[in-house]
Order: sequence, then structure tokens, then C-alpha cells
Amino acid sequence: MRIAAVLLAALALPSHAQMYKCVDERGVTHYTDKPRPGCKGGQVDIRPIPPPSGRERAPGPDAGSAERDFQRRQIERARADEAEGRGQEQQKRRCAGLRRELGLLQGGRGIFRLDDKGERVYLEDQERQKRSTELQAEIARTCP
Repeated sequence: MRIAAVLLAALALPSHAQMYKCVDERGVTHYTDKPRPGCKGGQVDIRPIPPPSGRERAPGPDAGSAERDFQRRQIERARADEAEGRGQEQQKRRCAGLRRELGLLQGGRGIFRLDDKGERVYLEDQERQKRSTELQAEIARTCP
């Protein structure tokens, strides 16, 4: 069993192949791994197709580094998109709160807060108008 494995491994080592081009008497071109007698042609120099830029670049020391860089950029982009989505959601909630407060101020009902003693202290008209103006400016500046 071991001998068969060693022989199989030894046979697989010299796998370097040469290609030959052969044009027969009818003008049909054939490519083979062995030269044919009576055919025009010869050895074919096989090289990779050059890139569109015209410059060949040797692969880096780690062929997987480009893939890892690509995956890292995808993860970073996904995180940025997620953070932007959270920021937009927070802004929507903030704007809704500002509009709700503005609606209460413009509603005409008495607005109060509780003081230290637990008694109601109503918002005066001047304070109400000032806060309403501040809210309108904030909404116009930050809310879509």
C-alpha cells in the first residue's frame, strides 16, 4: 500500500507539459502535448494574458491578503451603514419629540411643572412663546 502511494506521488511530480501546434495539409490547426510527424508548426510558448493595464504584477507574498482586505472593507462598510441607520433613527425620534413639545406649547392648554413642594407652577405666556420660538428654530435647522 505504501509503495503504491510513493509510486503514485513520484509519477505526479513531473507534470510540466509542453504544447505543440500542428497545421495539417487541409489547414486545420491542432494543439497537442506531443509533436506530430508531418505537421507544420512547432512548440507553443504559453504565457498568461497580460492585464488591460499592460503591466504584469507579481502576486504578493500572501495570495489571500487581497481577499481578506476585500472582506474587511465590506465589514467596515456594513458597520458604517448600520451606524448611519441608527443615527437616522435617533434623529427621527428626536424630531418627533420636538414636534410633540411644540404642539403642546401651541395647543392653548395650561402647561405646568411640579416644584420642590409638589405644587403646580404654570408656564407663563412669555416663557411659552420663547420656548415655542426655540423649538421652531431647532426643527427648521435639524429636522427634515
